[in-house]
Amino acid sequence: MESLDQARKIIYKELTSNDSEVRAEYLALFEADVQVFSEEMAHAIMVWRSLDVEVKGDEKRAYVSALVCAAYTMHILSLKLLMSGSIVAAGNVFRQVLESIALALLCSGKDLGVLDRFMKDQYSANDAVRDVLRHWKALQLMEDGLQVLSSSQEFYHKYSHITRLTLATIISFSEDGTYVGASFDNGKIDAYRKEVAGRVGLAKVFANFVEAVKANVAKW
Repeated sequence: MESLDQARKIIYKELTSNDSEVRAEYLALFEADVQVFSEEMAHAIMVWRSLDVEVKGDEKRAYVSALVCAAYTMHILSLKLLMSGSIVAAGNVFRQVLESIALALLCSGKDLGVLDRFMKDQYSANDAVRDVLRHWKALQLMEDGLQVLSSSQEFYHKYSHITRLTLATIISFSEDGTYVGASFDNGKIDAYRKEVAGRVGLAKVFANFVEAVKANVAKW
């Protein structure tokens, strides 16, 4: 049984650590995936820049551009959190990535009216993925991107509520005990691979989403 002082030291270390040792264990397995992710997201950012340069003081275009920026920024953060051993936090951020992508697409649609409602705080981002799946043809989405968005949303919804999945992240599968904060568990490597693959898979179609937003905005 840990003493009060030992428990305090563990908590303090977690709060002040940069998790470099944990990150090194993830990168030993996933360095190649991180490289692919970085390459694909760089392409997406270049597409976003060509969208952002056309804002030119237009408030509605600025909202759409900001949503795309938020999506790629959070997607990068989500993988960083995952590589740092903060699985639940990474999952929560990833859900916001999906909602931001979906909302940017909906707001780019000329006749959907979502942008006006969002700017008036009358549209909930919780409905964005659902509504994109309803309007995917009008939004010029390719089917591969649609499938990634749908499957990802279904899985990462679980991170928004306490579930057995949440409990599993704090319990060691390779030895006795639980984790406080960031962790790398040799007993969960298959699960880590699925998490990384999901993020890399989205990165590979991210530029397609941004191109679809650009194409829709061009019709305004």
